Amino acid sequence: MTTSARRLSPDARRQQILDAARALYADRSYHQVSTSEVARAAKVTRGLVHHYFGTKRELFLEAMRSTVVMPAGELPTDLDTMTLAARARWTMDWILDGAATYGQGWVNVAGAVSTEAGSDLQALVDEADDNAARLVLDALALPDEPQLRTRLRTVAPLVKAACREWLQHHTLTRDDVLDLTTATVLAVLETAGFTGDTSPSTPLPEEN
Repeated sequence: MTTSARRLSPDARRQQILDAARALYADRSYHQVSTSEVARAAKVTRGLVHHYFGTKRELFLEAMRSTVVMPAGELPTDLDTMTLAARARWTMDWILDGAATYGQGWVNVAGAVSTEAGSDLQALVDEADDNAARLVLDALALPDEPQLRTRLRTVAPLVKAACREWLQHHTLTRDDVLDLTTATVLAVLETAGFTGDTSPSTPLPEEN
């Protein structure tokens, strides 16, 4: 039987299991990691893993919850002086920094969604995509309007696919991904009436 070297509080034990699961999912997909492996990595019994998280699926969702959320950092003070094109490139560069930080774990959860569409994992990623769209609008100094947020959410699958090519398959460079995602964001914004030299104060075009 696997036992822990020391007694921990319930919160600390739960975190220990989560940390072990995240480390395993950083290199392998959902289907490649068993609860027994998580238990061994956390130095607990498999029964204790189920006690804290119920099922393997629930453990995976909890482990991935923070992984699909890009980190919010400080925006540069001179962002408002940039053109929309420059702000878009800076923002995508910022997002790619987050993708590089999360690495394989972020790539794996994006891949899992492609094979389990409509699942609770999809709902988790959809929520993260919506939050990411809000973050991008904030960085671009554009209004958080439903029509703009919806357009930006459509960019998320491309960003994830491009990051898989960069981080997992090594078929694209970071600069390739930055160029591709920046151009896509600007093209999507143009459909809403915003062009590359748009000022942050430009009003949102009205829907017909």
